[in-house]
Amino acid sequence: MQHSISKQLVVFLAAVFAMTPYAIDSYLPAIPSIAESFGVKTSMVAVTVSMYVFGMAVGQLIGGPLSDKRGRKFAIITGLSVFALGSLILAFSDSLEYFWFWRVFQSVGGGIAVVGVPATIRDNADGREAAKLFSLIMLIMMIAPSIAPSVGAFINAISSWHWIFISSGVIAIVVSIWGAAVLPANKPSKAGDKSSLTFLQVLQNRKARGYLIAQAFSYTVLMVFITNAPFAYIDHFQASEKLFSGLFIVNIVGLVIANRVNSYLLNKHDPESLLARFLSLQILGGLVLIASIVLAPNNIWFAVVGFVLCMAAHGGTMSNASASFLKHFKHGAGTASALLGAVQFFTGAIISAISALLTEHSLWPMVLIMLASTTTALISTIKTNQNNLNMFKATEVEC
Repeated sequence: MQHSISKQLVVFLAAVFAMTPYAIDSYLPAIPSIAESFGVKTSMVAVTVSMYVFGMAVGQLIGGPLSDKRGRKFAIITGLSVFALGSLILAFSDSLEYFWFWRVFQSVGGGIAVVGVPATIRDNADGREAAKLFSLIMLIMMIAPSIAPSVGAFINAISSWHWIFISSGVIAIVVSIWGAAVLPANKPSKAGDKSSLTFLQVLQNRKARGYLIAQAFSYTVLMVFITNAPFAYIDHFQASEKLFSGLFIVNIVGLVIANRVNSYLLNKHDPESLLARFLSLQILGGLVLIASIVLAPNNIWFAVVGFVLCMAAHGGTMSNASASFLKHFKHGAGTASALLGAVQFFTGAIISAISALLTEHSLWPMVLIMLASTTTALISTIKTNQNNLNMFKATEVEC
C-alpha cells in the first residue's frame, strides 16, 4: 500500500542525501592546505575522496538490513550520529593516517544514513512516481555541491581547513535532531518475515540487475570527475580556486536543467527509457571531451562543455536508474537499496582511485575511463530494457 510523503519529509530526505556531496565537495579547495599541514603530497589527501565513497558502500551494507529490521528512522538517526562524530574528530586529526581512518569512519555513518532515503521512497511510491520523487530530492540536494566548494574555500580562507569538518559535524547534528521530529515511527520487520531479502536474492533478480550496473557505472563517471577535477582545472588548465568553484556551479546548473527536463518527461515516458536517453547524453559529453583533447588541448572552455554535458546527464540517470531498479523490490527495499548503493559506491571508489593514480600528466586516462564507464552503463540499460520487454510479451502470450 502506497502512502503520500509530506513536503517536510521530502526536504529532510534531500538533506540526508546532500550530506555526502557536501562532505566531499566542501573540502576540495582545501586539499592542498590539508596536504601542506600533514607534509604530504596533494594526491595522498585527494585519495580520501575515493576512501569516503568506499566507506559509504560499507555503511550501506550495514544500514540496509538494519533499516529493514529496526526501521528507517533508527537507521537514519544512527548513521547521522556516526557521521557527526567522525566529522568532529576529523577536524582535530594531526596526521595523514588518523585523517584516513576517521574519514572512512565518517563515511560509514553517512552510508548507514543515506540508504534509508531510497528505501523510504520505495515504501511510499514506485515507477514514475518514485522517479519523480528521486528527481525532486536530487534537485533539492544539488544545493550542497553547488555551494560546497565556495563554502569550503571561504572557511579555509578566514580560518583553517579544520572548520570545514566541524561544519559537517554541526550540520549532521542539526539534521539528526530534525529527523527525530519528522521521520515516521520505526516499523521494524517481524521475526521470520518471509518478505525479507538477502543480498544474493537481490543480485539474482534479472529484471533489476542491469539497472544496478547502469547506476554503478554512471555514478563512476561522476566520481572520476570529482576526484580528478582539481588536477584537470587547477593543475592542467591553471584555473584559480575562485574559477574552480565557479565551474562547479556551472555543472550544477546543467544538472538542475536536466533534472527538470527529466521530471517533465516522466509525465509521458517510463524511467527505463529515459535512463537510456540520458546515458546517451553522457556519452556525447565524453566524445566532446575527446575532441577537446585532440583539437584544443589547452582550451579550458572546450573541455568545460564536455564536462558539463557529462555531469548534467546525472540529472536524469541517477533518479531513473534508482526507480527502475527498486521497482522490482516491493519488499525488502532497505536491503535492495543497500546493495544498489554499495555496488555504486564500491565501483565508483575503485575506478576513481585508479583514475587518480593514472591521471598525473594527462587528461586522457580520466576522459577515457569516463567514456568507458558510460558506455558500460548504456549497454547494460539497453539489454535489460529489451530483455524485460521480451519477458513481458512472453507473459502476455501465455495469458
